[in-house]
Amino acid sequence: MKRLFLFLIASVLALAVNANDIAYTADDVTIFPNPERGFTDELGGDFALTDSKNHVVQPVEDWYWDEEDENYPERKNQSLVMLMYYLKNYKTKDLSNKILQGFNEDMQILRNHGFKCVLRFAYDWSSKTDATLQLAQRHIEQLTPYLESNKDVIFALEAGFVGRWGEWYYSSNYGNETQELTSNRRTILQSLISACPSGRFLLVRYPLIKLSYLGDEIPLDSAQAYSSSARARIGHHNDAFLNAWGNDGTYGRNGDGPDDDPILRNYIAQETLYVPNGGETNVEENPLASIVAQYDTTMAELRRYHWTFCGSQYAEEVTNVWRTNGAFAEMERVLGYRFQLITATLPDVAETGRGMHVQLRLRNVGCAPLYNERHAYIVLKNGNSEYRVQLASDPRRWLPNGAETTIDETLTLPDNMPEGTYQLYLYLPDVAETLASDPRYAVRFANTNVWDATTGMNSLNASVLVSVPSDLDHAAAVSRPAKMIRDGKVFILRDGKRYSLTGQEQTQY
Repeated sequence: MKRLFLFLIASVLALAVNANDIAYTADDVTIFPNPERGFTDELGGDFALTDSKNHVVQPVEDWYWDEEDENYPERKNQSLVMLMYYLKNYKTKDLSNKILQGFNEDMQILRNHGFKCVLRFAYDWSSKTDATLQLAQRHIEQLTPYLESNKDVIFALEAGFVGRWGEWYYSSNYGNETQELTSNRRTILQSLISACPSGRFLLVRYPLIKLSYLGDEIPLDSAQAYSSSARARIGHHNDAFLNAWGNDGTYGRNGDGPDDDPILRNYIAQETLYVPNGGETNVEENPLASIVAQYDTTMAELRRYHWTFCGSQYAEEVTNVWRTNGAFAEMERVLGYRFQLITATLPDVAETGRGMHVQLRLRNVGCAPLYNERHAYIVLKNGNSEYRVQLASDPRRWLPNGAETTIDETLTLPDNMPEGTYQLYLYLPDVAETLASDPRYAVRFANTNVWDATTGMNSLNASVLVSVPSDLDHAAAVSRPAKMIRDGKVFILRDGKRYSLTGQEQTQY
């Protein structure tokens, strides 16, 4: 009994030194691309698809990715693109196989270049004429399997299909100049929820659309988030950012209330912690732009409503103000998430098949969280040997605007790891098999001396000595290895015995 008591005391004391405490340096300056966030350029413009011109991305592939436009050098920092598919020539007929194949080929180009898209389908940019309910439903039905098979490069699907620009306002078939959720509009929305790829969000133009569809004004909360319910899958896009009259009706009550309703603003502010929000400005009046595009105003709005993406060009009356007052560069940094490591407490010795305790402190200095599913891994690397252990912590819940998250977990190392010294990394790859090994789709942390662009991993600047236990079946109370120092020498304490780091037995208690 005395021997066991002395051993347990020694173990507790030894555990206190069995760790590396690391502090990390934040990088608040560097602008770099990260998946599923940031500024977007729009592709599609006024281009109406035809069977002979059935691509949106392909015609401008070289212009967009391979040549740096001197007017918009920030493209190199983008990872998202806004794709507008105008079905102007298909208002009265089915989509052709050529159109559907063209969409597939566009999605492959995104994969080739490390991009994802915010996606919208519409019928016209110059007219309120859209397709009938029956034909629009048919088009959605045709597109559904193509959306699902390409969801790896789709960040979010915007509702579209109704009205000019697909913005659910000016419409010939669904009620003109209204946000009212008529029977036809409700049917289209339901069809789009069903068509939206599993694990992706459907973004609606006005909060009133979601409120009317759900029949209440209760914002999504943490307990309901990331489920398959409509409440958890419907997000938002605001294409009148900073405009007057409640962002040009975005926060209005459709004539039945204030043009700028604080209840709707609070609703968006609360639930965009769990569903995406983005869009563009449409201010085209220079006097107004110089007022509303002030740095403090812009950043306060982005942070309150958790903006993840924003158009980089339209309307240039505003975006050019941002380019001169510093807001644009700051938006490049903080639109969406921007994770930073603060400290880590990591073991310097561990055993295969046993618990390895890790503690990480991090913050999200971006405007928004991650939204699509993504896992975090501790990776142990020794030469060409690499082992990943998934953390239980969900990166979607690493909240923004400077909030800190502490990850305190005990991870079980694989039984088949060879002994040796392993470097430790934090890794957030894409969950899709098609993108999981592509470092362009992995999340980079905003710290100095952590990012490895060749692997997409973030170095924790620490190593751990992994050994194989002599007995995997003994009691858990004496199974955890501990480091102890005696007579100026370092030993591993395990199974009631003291071992040198080479594994030679020294003393048995």
